[in-house]
Order: sequence, then C-alpha cells, then structure tokens
Amino acid sequence: MSADAFGEKSAAFVGLIATALGTLVALGTFPDNPSVQGALAWNAAVMSAGIVFVPVFRILRRSPTMMNTENFVAFGYVYWVLFDLIQGAYGLRDATDASLQSAMLAVGLSASAMWLGAIGSPWPLPQWLSSIAARPLDQVTVRRLIPVCFFLGMLNYLYATSFNLTEMFSYLGENRWAAPWGRGQLGGWGSFIDQMPYFGYVLPSLTALIIVKRGFFKFESLLAMAATAIMLLFLSQGGGRRIIGVTVGAAIIVWVQAQPGMQIRKMIGSLVAVISLLWAMQFMLNIRTQGYQSFIEDGSEYDYLHVDDNFLRLAQTMQIIPAERDYVYSKQIVFAVIRPIPRVLWPNKPVDPGFDLPAILGMKGVSLSSSIIGEWYITYGWLAVLIGGWLHGRLALTANQLRELGRAAQNPIVFALAIMILVSGMRSMQDLVIMSYAIIAWWGVNRLVGRRAYGAA
Repeated sequence: MSADAFGEKSAAFVGLIATALGTLVALGTFPDNPSVQGALAWNAAVMSAGIVFVPVFRILRRSPTMMNTENFVAFGYVYWVLFDLIQGAYGLRDATDASLQSAMLAVGLSASAMWLGAIGSPWPLPQWLSSIAARPLDQVTVRRLIPVCFFLGMLNYLYATSFNLTEMFSYLGENRWAAPWGRGQLGGWGSFIDQMPYFGYVLPSLTALIIVKRGFFKFESLLAMAATAIMLLFLSQGGGRRIIGVTVGAAIIVWVQAQPGMQIRKMIGSLVAVISLLWAMQFMLNIRTQGYQSFIEDGSEYDYLHVDDNFLRLAQTMQIIPAERDYVYSKQIVFAVIRPIPRVLWPNKPVDPGFDLPAILGMKGVSLSSSIIGEWYITYGWLAVLIGGWLHGRLALTANQLRELGRAAQNPIVFALAIMILVSGMRSMQDLVIMSYAIIAWWGVNRLVGRRAYGAA
C-alpha cells in the first residue's frame, strides 16, 4: 500500500504511527549498558527507520509527494541527532544511562509530533513570501540576478581586504579564524556588512536554474558555475558546514524541481550530488581549525562521517534540567528571535538563553549544540518538546505551498530555501532564524533589481 494511497494527510498519519512504533521498539530494546561506543546503534537505526518510513516509501514509489518538506525534515532528525549513533561514532559515558534513555524518548516524541503537525490544513503564507515565490524566473531574469547576488555576496570579503583581490584569495585554505572577515561573538558596527554573504546563499540555486534552462556547457552556465565556486570557497572558509549544506542542498532541490518528472537518471544524479555534498562538508570539518596544509601533513582525526555530538549533549541537558537547574522558559525563544538585532543597537542584548552547557560542564572556548529538541526541552520540558516538534511539522506543511507557487512561475528557489532552512533549523533555533536571512536577502535582491527585470510579472 502506498503511503499516499489515502492522500497526504493519511501519509502523515502513517508517518506518525511508524515513528511511534520505531520509538517503542528502540526503547523496548534499550541496552543495559548504553554508554559503550556503538551500544545504541541498533536503537538509533530502528527509530530512524520509523521516522523516515514515509519519505523512503515515497522515494521508492517515485510519488509526486516525495519532494514534500516534511520528508526532508524527517531526514533532518536522523542526520542531526541519530546519525552519529548509528555509526557508533563515540562513547556516551559523559551522560547517565537514564538521561540517554530520556534523550532517545525525546527524539521519538519530537519526530512523532512533527508528523502530527503535518496533518491538517497549512497556515496561510505571508503575502511578501508568496509574492517572491510566484515571480516568474525566465532566462533573462536569472542572468541579471546572478551578477547582483555574486557582487553583494562577495562584498564583505572585498571590504575586509580593502578590495585587494590577491590578499582576499590568499586566505582560502587557512583556518577559520585567520581571515580578516572573521568576527567574534559580540559584533560592532561592522556586523551590518557581515550580513552581505547571505545574498550569495541563493547563487548556487540560480546557477542550477540557469543550467536547466540553458544547458551545462553554455557560456552563461559556465560563468555562473565559476561565480558559485568562488562564493562557496569563501563561505566554506568560515567553517560553517551547515551554510554549505543549505546553499548547495537548495541548489540540488532547485535542479530536481526545475525538471519535470522523476527519472532514474535524475534520482541517481541527486544521490551523487548529496554524497558529494556530505564529503565536502566533512572536508571542511577537517581543515577549518588547522588549515589545509596541516590537514595534508597530519591527516584527519575522524574515521567516520562526523555530524555533531547532539545526542550526547541532549542527554546531558536532560540530566541537568530540572534536577540541577530550572527551565529557562521564554528566554531561549527570545534569545533566538532577537538574534537579528545588532548588538551595537542593543548593547545589553542577552549573550545566552539562560543555560550555558559548556560552562556547566567546565568547558571553555567551545560551543555545544543539543539540537533544537534540547533547546525546546530547556524552555519547559517534555511539553515544549512536543510543541516544538509539532511546530516544525506545521511549518513544513505550510512551506509545501511554495512549491505550487513556484511551479506556476518556474521559480523553485524559495521552496528549496525553505526546505533547507527547516532542515538546518533542526540543529538549533538560532540556525532556524539565521538561515532565514537567505530568504530575506532574496526578497531584497528582488526589490533591488526591480519589476522591469521580471517583465510583466
């Protein structure tokens, strides 16, 4: 029976049941000594199978709904929280057995709530978002937008080196803190121009679109690919793997959506692109702290595809709250929402959400992520975990409307960005907010270029 046999709402219900069953099996077979490296691989694999049951079924059946946003969010749970466990990447002795079991339950509850949120009718889209999603993108418009996005995206790097191209390129391959455009935790007036690279986030998607419209070996396509390669090199120099994941991931989705049908050739091409993206992100991890030269000489410290130790940090968070620290309530949400406000305009803006896990653990000079599940948990415990998962499902369901608007306008860019923003947002609330800048930047470029570039649109 197809997961879509009774419509999208029923498919989401199937996803809810499959996730709940996977969670029950994972908890029912929980080992006596879960902290040993690799001990939770089976449990994480079973839970992952439940979470992605519907997306995988849709892919195998080549269903029209295989590109639905909730499918990508489901894979986001696996990637951000469970993938390291499946690989048996590290031991979990820094957390108690009870907290490890609680963390696994939290993942299952959040993912179940996500599928629950994907049931029903979507929320209406904001008018400004609908407007840019429905604007037609023909070849002429895309050709005009590419140089604008490239120049704006590169402006911060040019400005930081006083427009010295030789100096600017010399920092490629250095560690993430060596370049003059790097910034500390607390930015000043310079934080305004620090936002310019967000205009470059859409450049890979525009390049994918021009390749589909014009062909791979056309002059416009080759020029766009060169601009994209330069933009990605400078974005990757900062070491933020999720940035490359969002920008290139959105381009892959644009490439798929811009072509009718779902042929085997296109599916294989997409799989190769995703594998290449994961390899590139792993390479970034290897060189971001030591630089390319040191990596060549010393090699990699990872013998697995490292993501983040989110599951361990989630367990530690649940071990501490509420036994040792109280919930932060609205502080976490406020901390994420006010992220766009420059500190130079609000000097006393909070520097943390009221819970600093590295400080509690006695760790200095590091940042630890417990995934958005952990951030919801510190607000108000289990209830917040359920609400947060449900909200992610609602946002995914709502984002599906962008696909229909994009199809009519041959403009899949906003939909692709929305998918990757929600997937990266599984890492943290701040990432959900920060990556949304890409859509705001795209809106700004649309306003900057003006209506004449869109013809009668």
